[in-house]
Amino acid sequence: MGRKRPGSGIEPLKHSIRVRFRWNGKRYRETLNLEPTAANIKAAERLMARVHQEIDLGVFDYEATFPKKESGKADRKIAGGFTTYANQWLETLVVEKSTMSDYVSAINKVWSPAFGERNLKTIKPSEIKKIIADRANVVSGKTINNNMIPLRGIFELAVDDELLERSPLDRIKSQKHQKREPDPFDREETEQILAYMRDHYDEQVWNWYEFAFGTGMRPSEQIVVQWRDVDWKRQTIRIERARVRAVEKSTKTRTVRDIDLTPRMMAVLQRQKAHSFTRGLDSPIFINPVTNTPWPDVQDQRKLYFHPTLRALGIRSRDAYQTRHTYATTALMGGVNPAYIARQLGHRSAAMLFRHYSKWIDHGDFGREAAKLNQIYGDAGPSKAAF
Repeated sequence: MGRKRPGSGIEPLKHSIRVRFRWNGKRYRETLNLEPTAANIKAAERLMARVHQEIDLGVFDYEATFPKKESGKADRKIAGGFTTYANQWLETLVVEKSTMSDYVSAINKVWSPAFGERNLKTIKPSEIKKIIADRANVVSGKTINNNMIPLRGIFELAVDDELLERSPLDRIKSQKHQKREPDPFDREETEQILAYMRDHYDEQVWNWYEFAFGTGMRPSEQIVVQWRDVDWKRQTIRIERARVRAVEKSTKTRTVRDIDLTPRMMAVLQRQKAHSFTRGLDSPIFINPVTNTPWPDVQDQRKLYFHPTLRALGIRSRDAYQTRHTYATTALMGGVNPAYIARQLGHRSAAMLFRHYSKWIDHGDFGREAAKLNQIYGDAGPSKAAF
């Protein structure tokens, strides 16, 4: 829930520090009224070192060490019920703003209307299963699973606080759902889209989408990439930030990467220079051609330009994120090393690339492996085939 320090029994929270330990075979958890500064965390670590030493020596005095606390018994109660405790759980989190927004939405729209201020002990697995079954008629399995993340967290914290012996979600499984497969554009469609944008929209729209198709950047990364990120000599661009729901944050994998730029992508940057380079190195490279200001998010480009282009060309509708998938699959079918593509895309490992794009990797050998199989089995009749 918080930023745990493995092995120390210390958990910094938003405005306090929680400590954990075992004594006489039971788990105990206390919250220190200390801001989680580096100095206070060190003080808490010294306190816990003393607690563990006294427990080992058999001289630990709980009430003397935590005089204002109850004693961590399982029958402790909290003021209020489910919704109050859910809000307390939210205060323990250190997550991205977009993640926090999703959790708050799930609690306010799904779980609080269902449980209100009921005692946590009265909420049964059967009730939760009924809510899931009802929602399965109107939302996807993925949405249900996302809604269950904060609920699981709330009850796990209640177990840690020894308010409950076990979570009512322990035996409730996540919903099965079909993951959306990449649905890239082929080479002909890609060039048609770019040609249409070049001929019908402001040059900056063409620049945005040609760069998207040619670098595989996530839209959330491309919207905040700056001129200072371009290395003209090495012909690379550094990706180290993203913007999600109008909030700037680190990249999805929290890593910095450099993308190699082809001559065609360098030409895009040269064209875009006329529109935003004079604003300074800290300026976003791509700006809204209508307002002449940075794009607030990635939705406007899609609504105003991308989807109308697909309709005009009669190309099957797909999300603009498919520009990233198109980059990956085009490179794979061109025989580019998968490990190199994974680094360009910012994947944690090539394994993710294989998981998402395996069928395009198969196409990337131009039929060489299939030809080998044909040579082994193709000419042999049923009685001669070697198995």
